[in-house]
Amino acid sequence: MSPETAGAGAVEIVLAPDRPAGGGEDELRAGLAESPRRIPHRYGYDTVGSRLFEEISRLPAYYPPRAERELLREHGGDMVRLSGAAELVDLGAGSAKKSEILLAAMDAGGLLRAYTGVDVSAQPMREAARRLGARWPALRIAMVHGDFATALPWLQGGGTGRLMAMLGSTFGCLTPPERSSFLHALRACCGPRDHVLLCADLFQPVDAVRRAYRAGCAGERPVRRLFALNTLTHLNREYGADFDPAFFEPDVVYDIPLRQVRGEIRSTRRQRVTIPGLGMTLDLAENETFLHDVLHKFELTELVSELETFGFHCRRHWVEETFQYAALLLS
Repeated sequence: MSPETAGAGAVEIVLAPDRPAGGGEDELRAGLAESPRRIPHRYGYDTVGSRLFEEISRLPAYYPPRAERELLREHGGDMVRLSGAAELVDLGAGSAKKSEILLAAMDAGGLLRAYTGVDVSAQPMREAARRLGARWPALRIAMVHGDFATALPWLQGGGTGRLMAMLGSTFGCLTPPERSSFLHALRACCGPRDHVLLCADLFQPVDAVRRAYRAGCAGERPVRRLFALNTLTHLNREYGADFDPAFFEPDVVYDIPLRQVRGEIRSTRRQRVTIPGLGMTLDLAENETFLHDVLHKFELTELVSELETFGFHCRRHWVEETFQYAALLLS
């Protein structure tokens, strides 16, 4: 990587934008050729998509951010104390507002030294760096612009004791092969004194889930609908595609047997879409769908078992009881 540095008061911001050549495009091509077609979920999180998701996170019916904040506020001190970490590495940082709860707990315990944020969208990270730098002027800040395949090798070998946090529902958004690749890379990245804090949705009552993921689909400000269609306009901007959002309709499906919430975008007519930047042409049937977001809901024992197969040990877990949202501290 070739970092680009900029001063922000007493804080150094490091942006490392490089990515292995062709990696993202190859994955996108493969997903678009699958049946059903799939757009990797990170393509929803450009600057516009990240801001729309922040709006979704504030919807009253959308419980995961609220449940997670409750866990962090109530147990963040224990999470930090047990890890003994002086640096927070924020995998999927976004605006870093929830991570700020952990930083405050580290500060209260006299541990806070450094913060590293990783995200595919650069602008929210820059805004977060300015906010965190203003609150903690002596904090050493690094912001890594890229996906986990880019960031984790760059972060390998920290020896001072870090808390590698994956907050939100990011882990559940990874497909099983993506989870496997991520956990292999994370295990290789961690030093002997590092800990991992992983948050995930557990399997909740159907009605609560349906209300949460239907919120923002319609009404005066249909932010979830706008978020889904922004995935297509992102491909238009990035790869010169000619998706016309007027001829696509988003939907959310809760698949109980598979314990999945699937965000789908349906073609409302037969149409041809060209994507010059990928050298692809898609002939879409009426009612053909793209998967743009798949969130897996875990059973706690299933999740712990999966993590243990990759060499992680669950030191302790916490569960928000109302909506069954979990945080696991791993060594």
